[in-house]
Amino acid sequence: MSRIITMGLAALTLAACQPAAQPAAPVQTEAPAAPQAETPEDAAWRALEDRYLAMNVQPTNPIDAVEWREVRCNFLAGEIGGDNSAQDRAVQARMEELRCGDGVLEDARALKASHVSDTAAVARLDALLARNEY
Repeated sequence: MSRIITMGLAALTLAACQPAAQPAAPVQTEAPAAPQAETPEDAAWRALEDRYLAMNVQPTNPIDAVEWREVRCNFLAGEIGGDNSAQDRAVQARMEELRCGDGVLEDARALKASHVSDTAAVARLDALLARNEY
């Protein structure tokens, strides 16, 4: 009888040492989403970002300046961590200095009113306003 018990324990030990069956890899049921084509608005925004993030000094042209502020404000908004750290306070102070948010929109509206005869300037300001007014 001890021989039977020994054989049974050996079989259990061998079974416990066998690698466990791996679960089957998940089957993908949907095709991966195709990359979306870039819209003209996205391309225009990317061009503005590329242009104005490379400039460390605010332009003297008022329309360029308000677009520069828009790009800088958008960039700075992404730098806030939300933990009220020293960096957050510094970023918020810089955003107040640039008059981000409503200040940029107010300046864009004022420039649009003063440049009503310049269709190119009005189009740029309209695009800025459309990007930021919800």
